[in-house]
Amino acid sequence: MIDKKIIEKIKREVEKKFPEFKGVKPEVNEKKMPPQRQVYKKLSLEVSEETKTIFSFKFVKRVKMADNIRMNKILLVTTDKSGQIIKVTQSK
Repeated sequence: MIDKKIIEKIKREVEKKFPEFKGVKPEVNEKKMPPQRQVYKKLSLEVSEETKTIFSFKFVKRVKMADNIRMNKILLVTTDKSGQIIKVTQSK
């Protein structure tokens, strides 16, 4: 599992870029990704034997819309095991 210091670092970065998610505790999922042999073969590269570990942070916040309907606003942050952000996706 990922270190608590890295989780806190990701939370601080999210709060800086997305202040509406301040104080939201993320759900953290770990995924193991084996090497994609077909991609390496097409690019004529040597296949890496290393399995990569990535983490997905899911921040969910309930927001009230203009017509008084409550909806979930979702922010997904994908990182590597060192805490480097790879991708950020946000719902509307």
